[in-house]
Amino acid sequence: MRSLYSRIVVTVFMILLLSGAIALLVSNVAYYTWWQPSYSAKTEQMASSARGYFDNHTDQDETAFYSLLAQSGYQLFVVKPDDRIMRYGGTFRDETIDDETIDAVRSGIAYEGMRDYPFHLFLLGLFDNEVINTYGFNVAGADGDDAVFLRPDLSAQIRELHLFVGLFFAVLTASAFILIALATTLLVRPLKILTAATSSVASGERPSSLPLNRHDEIGTLARRFALMIDSLEKSEGERRRFVSNVSHEFQSPLTSLTGYASILADQSTGEAKEYATIIRNETERLSGLTKQLLMLARLDEANVSLQTEVAIGRSIEDVIRMHAFELDQKGVAVTTDLDASLVVTGDPVLLSQVWSNLLSNAIHASHEGGMITIRAYEETRPTVSIQDEGVGMDDATKARLFERFYKADLSRTSRGTGLGLAIANDIVRLHGGELLVTSELGRGSVFIVRL
Repeated sequence: MRSLYSRIVVTVFMILLLSGAIALLVSNVAYYTWWQPSYSAKTEQMASSARGYFDNHTDQDETAFYSLLAQSGYQLFVVKPDDRIMRYGGTFRDETIDDETIDAVRSGIAYEGMRDYPFHLFLLGLFDNEVINTYGFNVAGADGDDAVFLRPDLSAQIRELHLFVGLFFAVLTASAFILIALATTLLVRPLKILTAATSSVASGERPSSLPLNRHDEIGTLARRFALMIDSLEKSEGERRRFVSNVSHEFQSPLTSLTGYASILADQSTGEAKEYATIIRNETERLSGLTKQLLMLARLDEANVSLQTEVAIGRSIEDVIRMHAFELDQKGVAVTTDLDASLVVTGDPVLLSQVWSNLLSNAIHASHEGGMITIRAYEETRPTVSIQDEGVGMDDATKARLFERFYKADLSRTSRGTGLGLAIANDIVRLHGGELLVTSELGRGSVFIVRL
């Protein structure tokens, strides 16, 4: 198995190798494009000045003249009239040059070998110590014209390299940085996928893609993560089936208990009537809990149809009528602003459950004589807002508001199971929407449903 460690080492090595190649290539192109003509021109200018000095200020001793040039930091390849070769200031790696060029230089035609030196991909012309990579000119000697081929020696070249070296390291650093950034992105991408997968699992969804085919530590982690997801899904499925089965089994005896408790409450007097009423109320509460648990099981299994057109305004009005007694009992008024043309596709029963849970929550949060405002309108999406003027909630409560069985300390009543808002949130998400809340302690809350 190729480990992540070896992958990183190989990646860094390839980055350094590729960065060096890129830097050398770019620097070489820059040399041939900008510096080579200037470098050749400087050599040509020096040769012209030196020859003028030889013609006008010396006793025509070409040997002394050549030695002086060599001591000034130049290499010379001199072809005498009798084809003898003289070397000054060091030898050339390759002394090959054709006779036609030598004859042309003797006749006074300058040889521009440095300027016209051909481009090589990774070979810097400045370092190529060949006779063809020189500047050629003639010098009139005692025995005839000499063909002189001149170029700076290695020490002079090193002095001229500061621009090339600076560009080389600048390009090396920039290319290495870019390649490291790209390589790091490729290395981090599977970790981001795993991070997103953990978020998906936390929200109850199965991640769509995991790097299972990798043959390193990340691949091993991804495969074990997939096994963990399978195990969690199995456990979650068993839990849901258990809750559904238990809730279903509880519902029948609770219905019987509620009926008998109601009969006892109606037929009894005194303490017996009081106890029978308590039994009836608590069994009704327990029955409501089992119904909510059955609803959660149904939502978890996503065993619902979302193909019915639902008129939002009419659905909300029906729910308000269902809660009319509770509103009158609490002394809370409801004002509405409902767009009658607002229609969505979904499950009418489940959407009614959302409005019912949110309205019930607003009633419980409201003070006596308070006002609840319900609006249904088209924004970027069909939107419903339910606003109360009740006690509101703090940030800690808002953070856990949609957790199952969570009941805030700020609750105004001992009734409730802590499932209503969780069910509403699940239904809204099942319809592809979102349930948001804004609230300020002591100033009420606004629940916003976007479908």
